[in-house]
Amino acid sequence: MKVVGILHGKGGVGKSTVAVNLARNLQLHGLDVVIIDCDAQGTSQSWKASRDDETDLPAVFGVDKASALESDVRRLSDSFDIAVIDGGAHLDKMHAAIIKTSDLTLIPVQPSPADIWPTEQIVDLIKQRQEVTGEPDAAFVISRRKVGSRLGQGVQDVLERFELPVWEGTCDRVAYPQAMGRGRSVVEMSDEKAAAEVESITENVINTLNHE
Repeated sequence: MKVVGILHGKGGVGKSTVAVNLARNLQLHGLDVVIIDCDAQGTSQSWKASRDDETDLPAVFGVDKASALESDVRRLSDSFDIAVIDGGAHLDKMHAAIIKTSDLTLIPVQPSPADIWPTEQIVDLIKQRQEVTGEPDAAFVISRRKVGSRLGQGVQDVLERFELPVWEGTCDRVAYPQAMGRGRSVVEMSDEKAAAEVESITENVINTLNHE
């Protein structure tokens, strides 16, 4: 089983939005997917519970202790092709556990220096782990970019100093909260541009994991 960890040091940056949309789209690509919800708010669990039909969504398990994450991933590894970990904010021990467990870590960031600066500690943890084991792969995923805007030079400069790939990610579209409230991915909604954004993230994930 491959593991994709999604984490950031603060809330409201789009971790759960990326997690559930990615997980559902991976499932629609034919993979057996599990979401491991490490967020105290349980957003991924609420997302699944809000589905109003009998669609078979990805399984969702809540894990609230860093010490349990690795053993839980091992326990699930024979039952699923891929796990998507929805990491909570301000959880240093959990972040370290997610990085240790993941094959790929994604860091959603809104295109603002104020949201990018707090990622420095996470990037340091990733690079320390890479020096020891060569893993995990990692990338920034731009989140909630204003439609029609481009990254400002200041934001680009901040991102470049971390020396990680930067994926375009999501724009600020009403389809995302609408899909979240209905237990769906935007790929199941009518917004083709939002669906294309999630498909791009999904393809990047698949390509990265396949090239390990």
